[in-house]
Amino acid sequence: MTRHVVAALAALAVVSATIVPAAAANDRVRRKCDASGDGDISMSAKWEKRDNRKKFSTEFEAAPGGRFAEGDRISIAIDGANVGSVTLDTVVGGDVVGDLNYDTKADSPDELPFPSDFPKLGKGAKVEVRFKGAAVLACKLR
Repeated sequence: MTRHVVAALAALAVVSATIVPAAAANDRVRRKCDASGDGDISMSAKWEKRDNRKKFSTEFEAAPGGRFAEGDRISIAIDGANVGSVTLDTVVGGDVVGDLNYDTKADSPDELPFPSDFPKLGKGAKVEVRFKGAAVLACKLR
């Protein structure tokens, strides 16, 4: 009888181990979008939520010799609310880039903790790159 109890417990442990990861995978949310525009500019945005961790990033890139230059400041808005700004840098090849990264477990200089007033994100949220107060690119998370 003891062998049957041990076997039943072992079988239950195997079933539990396969069910828990499947449930955890269902708790993961990923949304992203991208856009490009005149003057060889582009942006991408990504929102990830898993368990107790959240990450949001927006990347902007412009070709050299265009409207944007190193030292320019762009801001990022979500559904009209400003969520941060970044100073553009020049990278190898001459492109001008800027990345804004938020992470609930920020552990590098490129990651910031989320502001307390960060808006809720979901499918269809509009992420916008602004320059001198005007929208230059936007996309909707999908």
